[in-house]
Amino acid sequence: MIPAEFGATPWGRCWTRTVETTATAVPNPLLPKARSIARNHGATLTTEVGVVTAKVVVSGAESTVRIELPPWPEETKHDAERLIAKSLAANPGLATGDLPDSLEAEFTAAGITFAVPLAEQVATCDCRTRKRPCVHILAGLYALSMRVDERPRLAVELRMDSAAAAEDADPDWIPLTDLDPATFYG
Repeated sequence: MIPAEFGATPWGRCWTRTVETTATAVPNPLLPKARSIARNHGATLTTEVGVVTAKVVVSGAESTVRIELPPWPEETKHDAERLIAKSLAANPGLATGDLPDSLEAEFTAAGITFAVPLAEQVATCDCRTRKRPCVHILAGLYALSMRVDERPRLAVELRMDSAAAAEDADPDWIPLTDLDPATFYG
């Protein structure tokens, strides 16, 4: 079986479902083009709490996309922090940026959603297309799905700014400035 290109993990799958909704009678004809743009690295993302920005290049023309995501209410943040702490304690040794897939199921059972439906996002694009979401916004969301698949912790970080979502330092990473070139090769 070939792994999914978008939504390979439950974390990324939730973001893919925001784009590929089954609530409409007709599929969005922009989706194949948006997937192609994301697949071919045509969308470069920058993420921070509550905001995803993307530079999307289509046929040599660059568009800037900004997607604002509503933060979780305080009660939801506390519930999420509790679930994350419990899950990380039960799964020691996870790679930096990883979260167990079982945690996504616990979030769902607790009624906590991290992927924001299109109707609740404030998405803007500087392209001239009037139809929203445009192909650039959709490509940005597909690229976000791929990024969340690679680093599930991002799904939580986008919705809350807290110590529970903070990235632990990678013990195998050393800044290059800390290395002495004269003694590095022995």
